[in-house]
Amino acid sequence: MTITHTRRRSRRWPRRSRNLRQGFTLIETVLAMTILSAIVLMIGLGTSQLQRAVGDAGIRSRAHARADMQIGLARTWPTWSTLERLSASSYNGLEDGLRTTTVVTADTTGRRRIKRVRVTVEAVPASMMPSPVTRNISIAIP
Repeated sequence: MTITHTRRRSRRWPRRSRNLRQGFTLIETVLAMTILSAIVLMIGLGTSQLQRAVGDAGIRSRAHARADMQIGLARTWPTWSTLERLSASSYNGLEDGLRTTTVVTADTTGRRRIKRVRVTVEAVPASMMPSPVTRNISIAIP
């Protein structure tokens, strides 16, 4: 009868070799920092574009409100014959970076008796709002 001996396997982890590197190399670190910097830069650019869009929308909203206010004033003007006074500088001008211009023209051709009111609001400087806001109405004699 033969007796066989079984060898026990060692349960220890294998020893690390001396040439096994630990940590990151300089190239890997620089690459990671470059990618992270690009991501942060894109987020920053997106945020600045969003802020600009919100600012432009605010200016445009104020211009629309100013034009609507001037049109409302024309609609409630007490007398049709004095509507041209709405073009005076006391009702127009530069305020909060917005210039309001109101032009009243009479159309009395034929049997018509209509006054056309055109309100234009533009930003000063024009680069803040490239295209002006314009409102038009026609008011007939009562």
